[in-house]
Amino acid sequence: MKSKIMQDTKKNIKKGLSELSLIEKKVIIIIATCNQERLLVDCLKSLKKTKYNNYKIFLVDDSGKEIGKNIKKEFNVDLITTNGYTGQSKVWNLAIKKALKEDFDYVFLLDDDTKILDENWLVKLIKVGESDEKIGILGCKVIHPNGRIQWMKKDTGKVPLIKEVDNVIGCCFLMKKKVIDEIGFFDEKFSPAYGEESDFCFRALKKGFRCIYVGTTKIMHYGGTTTKKIFNEKVWFFKKRHAIRMEWLNFSFLKIMKYSFIHLGSAILSNKPIKKLKFLRKAYLENIKDFKEIKMKRKERNGWLKK
Repeated sequence: MKSKIMQDTKKNIKKGLSELSLIEKKVIIIIATCNQERLLVDCLKSLKKTKYNNYKIFLVDDSGKEIGKNIKKEFNVDLITTNGYTGQSKVWNLAIKKALKEDFDYVFLLDDDTKILDENWLVKLIKVGESDEKIGILGCKVIHPNGRIQWMKKDTGKVPLIKEVDNVIGCCFLMKKKVIDEIGFFDEKFSPAYGEESDFCFRALKKGFRCIYVGTTKIMHYGGTTTKKIFNEKVWFFKKRHAIRMEWLNFSFLKIMKYSFIHLGSAILSNKPIKKLKFLRKAYLENIKDFKEIKMKRKERNGWLKK
């Protein structure tokens, strides 16, 4: 079934190219920054090469310092400031709510430690997005600075790959406005970081939207530079706590059990098993505290599938 859908999508992409060149969709690009001004400058410089006219950049300065003011002197951005680090899903929601006061078709979430490598990247992504009204979320190939593929590893690079997936990596996350209209904002329980984009994708899938990987374009991503500086070894804890929440919200009981064993194994086989087991215990306990809320949201999402 999926292969038939993708065949139809590819036909529509070729058919719709000339139409897209006449009417460009408006895109709000949201970048949040906290502690890496140099990488942010490189990211914004690479964005300037984009061959697409109808976009606007919202920069969220989540540092509580002067990064945003310095950047605004050099780049044309709408600046949003916070009092200090508040976390990924919260700053995204803050910027999206501001964007909703304007007329736009797409929101593109871009990490500040990325670099655009293809001047036609936005045209390629939107061309795919406009090929099917059920496509709601799109992402592209992501590579490390050394050229190795970070996401999606199934893309060998031999043939440009356009593929339906179940979630999209958050460092370059394009979504249609109607997805936000129908499923709401990012779940702020995933603060400060990790898992919020996967959860958002699973919610969108249950609403009937499709997530698409577009391997015809790529970006470079350093990865984890902000969170490693702020959280250090607690990164593992946040990843597990949020993975468990995401699984409980979206997965079947059997799949939840499977991933529970995987989490346990990853702690036992780590180089610090005692510390990791304590972190894992804490991650489960914090989700158990939220079980009533998780159960309510899970029921709501499963109800969407029946409609």
